[in-house]
Amino acid sequence: MKNLRILSIVMILALSSCNESKWLNEEVYSFYSPENSYVTPEHFNSAIARIYAEVANVNVCTNDNTAILKGGFADNLYHFYSPEGTVCNYVKNCIPESGIMSFFWTNYYKIVFDANVIISRIDDEGITFPSDKQRASLKAEASFFRAWAYKNLAILFGGVPLILEEIDEPRRDFIRTSRDDVYNQCVTDLQFAVDNLPDVAELTEDGRLTKAAASHILSEVYLCMKDWDRAISAASAVINNPAYALMTQRFGTWKDRPGDVFRDLFIRDNQNRNCTGGPNTEAIWVNQYEYNVPGGGVTESGPRFFGVWYWSLQDKNGVPLFISFTNQNGGRAFGFYANNDYINYDIWEDDWNDMRNSEYNIRRDMVADNPESEYYGKKIVESDAILDPGPYNEFWRPFWAKFVPFDNFPTETIQDPATGVTYTSAMAAFTDSYFIRLAETYLLRAEAYLGKGNLESAAADINVVRRRANATPVSAGEVNLDYILDERSRELEYEEMRVLTLMRCEKLIERVKKYNPFFNGKYSSHDIYDYHQLWPVPQSEIERNTDAVLEQNPGYN
Repeated sequence: MKNLRILSIVMILALSSCNESKWLNEEVYSFYSPENSYVTPEHFNSAIARIYAEVANVNVCTNDNTAILKGGFADNLYHFYSPEGTVCNYVKNCIPESGIMSFFWTNYYKIVFDANVIISRIDDEGITFPSDKQRASLKAEASFFRAWAYKNLAILFGGVPLILEEIDEPRRDFIRTSRDDVYNQCVTDLQFAVDNLPDVAELTEDGRLTKAAASHILSEVYLCMKDWDRAISAASAVINNPAYALMTQRFGTWKDRPGDVFRDLFIRDNQNRNCTGGPNTEAIWVNQYEYNVPGGGVTESGPRFFGVWYWSLQDKNGVPLFISFTNQNGGRAFGFYANNDYINYDIWEDDWNDMRNSEYNIRRDMVADNPESEYYGKKIVESDAILDPGPYNEFWRPFWAKFVPFDNFPTETIQDPATGVTYTSAMAAFTDSYFIRLAETYLLRAEAYLGKGNLESAAADINVVRRRANATPVSAGEVNLDYILDERSRELEYEEMRVLTLMRCEKLIERVKKYNPFFNGKYSSHDIYDYHQLWPVPQSEIERNTDAVLEQNPGYN
């Protein structure tokens, strides 16, 4: 009986082996795969939502890498926490083995991959959409994201592998496409997005992309290509849209409190078009964050990365100047990154009364609140109370209110309402944040006019932004690329990815040497070389690409 049972098993296996292609064919029943995850409009909408989250991961300042792109590798900020090993040190950190390079390469390509899956599958005839318009709109969002990621990759790394189809099997044969071809593909994707995304009047959800967002990024891509006329045309499509305008009057939840309109732009919950006390007609693309909601997104860690250790300051007698970190003073501000003299002083020299430099937007002094200090109730800078600001001004320096919600933290983060003392969790902005504001669109068009040699029009666009800030108008003769970069700092500090801007303008090396205190001799004299105008391709990508040569950028071999 036992031998018969064994023989039966052997015969079954033998017969099965004759049709192995059939029984090896895997059929999916109980887990997600592309075949069962992209079959309804809701599936594609969920896939788009995932990309929004991926964009926030690289664009919202929640980690050192994003802080680096906002200025740690640029002309506006410096990292003081470990000065000799600082991330500002290009020679040590801008290398093929660096995790910084891999972070952006990997995450931008993750966006490309997910966008390609959507684009490759959404036109399948077996998928029914309520309307062709909805199908085209979702495809336009994916096309926008692919273009946005490739624009950033091309600025950072130059020519990169251009992948336009879903990858469904391992590949190790990638080669670099020219930077011009990458930009041309970005134009194709963004033009499709402009044609098929909704106008702002049709928008039903805060934070979703519109034609204006696509036109804005299209203008930036044309600037990369030095196609001035098309850059002007794309920016004008946004600026001339009557639905958009710079905010020039107080608005939002704090409009009846002391302040100014520039501060209102960054008060918690004022960022979306349909905000309370709005509308905010300046917002073009806003990252969404819902406080205390599971899956509510990510918010800028402004106090943590760009604040000041005011709560650790001592007076000249060694007595703490502040009782603790408090709601009114910016929470548990920490600040691994410090504004340099260029940001704190140089850009304001010609017009100190610029609204963006007001006491509501940049804190240059604070009142001591510890009753045990003889400086209690006095301004600590004005009274010369500070014992030691730190060797790199880490304990005290002017700091910006954009992402530090002074007197504006959620009640759940406040430990003692009587004194304002917060919990240690008060280290974030707890609000939505801008990816694109109309003010930047004006400055992009000014840059295009400058490239074309039309200084009068460039000055006119800059002055639209300066007029809102009650700043002295700039004359046509004063306009050059450095002036526009200075104006971007005044208007867009902590918002723009400053490294991308400087690379795009081919100004990175010059301005880092001039303004960054770890390169200009104030704190150190680190080296930065011409080849740092491009980042290195991550070594891990080169090594795993065994079936073709993924070439390294010059200077990194």
